[in-house]
Amino acid sequence: MRGYRIGILGRIELDVDGAAVSLAPLERAFVASLAAHHGRIVSVDRLIDGLWPTDPPTGPRNRVQAIVASVRRAATPELILTRSPGYQLNDAVVVDAAEFAADVQAASVATDARHAVELLDRALARWRDDAFVDVASRLVDFERDRLSELREHAVELRVEALLSLGLHQELVPELTTLVRDRPLRERLRGQLMLALHRSGRQAEALAVYRAGARMLAEEHGIDPGPELRQLHREILGSEQEASPRAWVRPHQLPGVTGDFVGRDKEVALLLSLLGRTPPATGAAQVIVVTGLAGTGKTTLALRAAHESRHRFPAGCLYADLRGNSTDPARPGAVLGAFLRALGVAGEVIPVAAEERAALYRSVLADQTMLVVLDSAADAAQVRPLLPPGGSTALITSTATMPGLSGAEVVPLDVLPVDDGLHLLAGLAGAERINREAAAAVDVVELCGRLPLALRIAGVRLAEREAMTVARLRERLRDERRRLDELSLDGLDVRSSFTVGFERLPAPAARLLAVLSRTSLRSFGMWDETTEPLLEQLCRAHLLTAEPGGRVRMHDLVRLHARERTEVAADQVIGWYAGLHAYAERAAASLPCKALPVADAGPAIDAWDAVDWFEAERENLVAAVRDLLRRDAVDLAGRLACTTGNFAMMRSQHLPEIVDCLRGVLDRPAGLTAPTRMSLRLHLGTAYRMLNRHADAVPLLRAAHRDSRGPFVAHRLVALQGYSLCCRQLGRLREADAALSRMVRLCAAHWPVGPVGGHVLLTLGMQYGQYQHASPFAQAACLAALRLFEDGGDLWGEALARESIGLLHRHAEQWPQALDQLRQAVAAARRLGDRMSVTTAEQALAATHLAVGDRESARRLLNRTAPAFREMRYEWGEAISRRLLGKAHLEEGDPGRAVAELEGSVAMLRDIGQPFPLANSLSLLARAQAALGRHDRAVALGAEALRIFEHFDAAYADDLREGLARWRNAAGAQ
Repeated sequence: MRGYRIGILGRIELDVDGAAVSLAPLERAFVASLAAHHGRIVSVDRLIDGLWPTDPPTGPRNRVQAIVASVRRAATPELILTRSPGYQLNDAVVVDAAEFAADVQAASVATDARHAVELLDRALARWRDDAFVDVASRLVDFERDRLSELREHAVELRVEALLSLGLHQELVPELTTLVRDRPLRERLRGQLMLALHRSGRQAEALAVYRAGARMLAEEHGIDPGPELRQLHREILGSEQEASPRAWVRPHQLPGVTGDFVGRDKEVALLLSLLGRTPPATGAAQVIVVTGLAGTGKTTLALRAAHESRHRFPAGCLYADLRGNSTDPARPGAVLGAFLRALGVAGEVIPVAAEERAALYRSVLADQTMLVVLDSAADAAQVRPLLPPGGSTALITSTATMPGLSGAEVVPLDVLPVDDGLHLLAGLAGAERINREAAAAVDVVELCGRLPLALRIAGVRLAEREAMTVARLRERLRDERRRLDELSLDGLDVRSSFTVGFERLPAPAARLLAVLSRTSLRSFGMWDETTEPLLEQLCRAHLLTAEPGGRVRMHDLVRLHARERTEVAADQVIGWYAGLHAYAERAAASLPCKALPVADAGPAIDAWDAVDWFEAERENLVAAVRDLLRRDAVDLAGRLACTTGNFAMMRSQHLPEIVDCLRGVLDRPAGLTAPTRMSLRLHLGTAYRMLNRHADAVPLLRAAHRDSRGPFVAHRLVALQGYSLCCRQLGRLREADAALSRMVRLCAAHWPVGPVGGHVLLTLGMQYGQYQHASPFAQAACLAALRLFEDGGDLWGEALARESIGLLHRHAEQWPQALDQLRQAVAAARRLGDRMSVTTAEQALAATHLAVGDRESARRLLNRTAPAFREMRYEWGEAISRRLLGKAHLEEGDPGRAVAELEGSVAMLRDIGQPFPLANSLSLLARAQAALGRHDRAVALGAEALRIFEHFDAAYADDLREGLARWRNAAGAQ
């Protein structure tokens, strides 16, 4: 293994096997950035941001790769490891800053002052200049500041050790220089005062204090800190030594684990909070690290506490409050231990907990102490242990502790997958994890990315070298034994959840038990009864709150809840019934009312309803499948039907909803007649929207047959869809018959509710598509538009404006056509449905083309054709290609026109829509004729004419004239 060494305590230096490697400026910045994050991956995006903060070059990722390649050539390829999503240094690299920090840490816990001085002298000698002195990159700023502060701390520790050895007089010159260069470091000023005082120079010691107090008052408007004031009082009182209690610094922090990974953001936040000035005079700073049991709260808190020790000159107290056990620590007992650690004799410690708390606050008055309260049960346990103003309490708990007013909360979630892999690799071996990378990712996910579970899994692998990662994965996949697998030598995921579960109020525990039996992984707070219980579960960290008012259940919590409880099947079905009730309310409030919906009580905001369906869509599908497994088929069907209008206005979800509806219809025995009818109507409509007209027709016919009695709106929608599908399939007599029945039914029952606008729109569109000059078509579409606007049906409004725009286009009323189509595009954009936007833009392009504005048309079509292709909507792509072919033909380029139009014809033949096919055939015939291929033009034109005549379309007359010319030309050839 090569010997790599990087120096960052000054100018950046890189040595390989003792030989210096020369680096260019960008290479130095790159190496410095990796060294500042040694042991962690630095993503390419962060490297780009750090290397070029204001003016990134063209192709920045390629530039980063070039820098990496250059450094590898100059050093060795093994120096820098490629780790998705970026790079990291080889673990074998030695960084001088790490050696410096290790010496300082060793000195801080050394019991021999002389040894501590030796360690600190060696540590400080490693500094050649300011850290990263020749690098200006934001990626090193945090590490630069951290190291600078640690350097100051080391200087102060060294002085303290020398003072304890009695070297007062020898230290005065050095301390004088240090205080002059660092006038705001009160600890150094206090050490100079003490050195002068112990050297018999009391007046000079007091003068040093007055100079510091004057500078603080004049330049910063503040007084010296409590420790410096206390020392000043002692010197004024002519004490020969500073009070021992003033310089006793309890350091009770346990060590941190060596396998700590990730959490960069949380560590930085905690360090920032621990470095703040207390919020107000007399108020202690309170920080609560909270999260699900096993997320590594204690490890994180101790890591930050160790790095911040130098900010607390009075020392650090620590207590494990055992809040996640059946025997939590009593505050009175903890106070007794704290008082003894602070030097209070046992015989004078009061018996009563209240008196102990008062004495504790008195002892800590005017001190700057860090008190770490680990694994707290609740605010009542913590409150007596909070220090007085000037000190800081750092608390870890699975409870959020809202009762601690003014507390800063640092929430801790599960680990990202990459950090979980690093933790696993640190325990089981990186080579072993890398060899079975896919299985390792699965293990991380099966452990719920929970640090405690991952630590147990890693230890299991480390103890059993013969066990493959894949074998462990298979054992964890068995939900019945997963919690057993995650228990080892005192580490137990199951027990970490137990106490939190036992402390739940009964209603919240019952809800958790029910939720654990569902197949949903996250939940919305959808009624007044459920919401407060979900909030209780979030405060206990048995659920995790997410943005937007949703909550998530961890898989291991789910398994634990299932183990501990028995839940009747009807309770789970009852919970799903509540979900259905809210889904009906949301469905009735959507800005799309093409399908009938039940009157479900008070409406909610239309866009809140859209957002709810978007957030709950996967849950609703999962709930339907879960209900089918539980044989609650009718409820599954009714729940599936609530998604119909949402799927129409967000058409990218139609295939998923089709599968869901089809799955319920495959279980007809459990369906009531109204639910079966509604399912057929929804599935048939979804098929129609997907251009699967042949699949839609039998379903819509059956829905119409079943919708007797009060289901007028359902019959109308079934007739509407049936008529549209038959016309697309060329079955005109059936289409017209359905249309006539729809008109008679609508007239007999008018008004027919929100679907009335869609009935009128269908009527207008069917007349207007084939008889362009029909005034009835315009009147019907305008009436539909008014109904849509009055009823808040934005989806219908977009369709109506598109249809009205097309009618204006056919009448060559160009300004009105363009205005209506632009409004249709705007309405579709408000809906957030890419399909609706693309369809409206295509209609607008066709109008630009008809006006002669081919540039605007081509700009839109170059966007719509690939968009339809990405959405796999062949009909839309075929029409866009037809319009592009028309544009090429009008520009005198029949060759390119033929290429586009042949593609359009081929796609429309596969789809089986005769009228659009006829339009593409007619244009292709014209393009072939322009190329002199009159025989082909005649064959294509004749096929198109037969279709136009079948539909009695106005295009037939123009096509007949063209065919006559092409036949004559073909005969002349």
